[in-house]
Amino acid sequence: MIHAAVDLLSRSGLSALDFKEVAAASAASKASVQRFFPGGNLELATAALREAEQGFAQWFRTVFHQRKPIAEKVELLFADAAKNVEASGFTKGCPAVSVTFDVDRDSEGLRAVCRALFMTWQDVIATGLDEVPKAERSEAAELILATLEGAMILSRAAATKEPLLRAGGSLGALLSRKFRAVSSKGGARRRRRKA
Repeated sequence: MIHAAVDLLSRSGLSALDFKEVAAASAASKASVQRFFPGGNLELATAALREAEQGFAQWFRTVFHQRKPIAEKVELLFADAAKNVEASGFTKGCPAVSVTFDVDRDSEGLRAVCRALFMTWQDVIATGLDEVPKAERSEAAELILATLEGAMILSRAAATKEPLLRAGGSLGALLSRKFRAVSSKGGARRRRRKA
C-alpha cells in the first residue's frame, strides 16, 4: 500500500492519493487501506513520504559516499534521475515536490513533513561532499538538491532527459571548479605556514 501511495504521489501529488486508487494499485481492498490509515489521505501521504525519504536517502548515500570527484558524483546522480524519469515515460518525479506543490490549508501539516524530508536528503548529500569545506557542505548540498528537483520538473515538462543531463554536467563542472580552487588556496596557505 505504501509503495503504491509513493508511486501515486510521484505521478500526480496529493490529488492522486485516493484510497480507491491505492487499493487498486496495491491489490488490497479499500477497506484494508482505510483500516491501516484511519487518519485518511493525510496519514497515508505522511507514511508514503516517510517511505520515500528512506528510499531517496539511500540513493543519495549510494551516489555521494563513493570515492569519486564531486563532478562525477553530481553527474551520476543526474544521469540516474534522467534514466528513472525517462523509464516512467516522464510521468514520475519526486513525491515530496509533488506534495509540496499541493499543500493547502487542509494539508498544511504535510509542509513540515516535506521540509524534514528535504533537510534529511540535504544532510545525506552534504556528508558525502568530501572536497567541499565543512562550513560550505550544507549550502552546496542544498544547491545540488534544488538543481536536481528543478531539472526533474523541466525534464517532465519537455518529456526529455536532456535538462537533467545538462544540469548535472553544468553543476558538476561548476562545483568542481569552485572547490578545486578552494582546495588549492587552502593547500597554498598550509605550505606557506610550514615555510
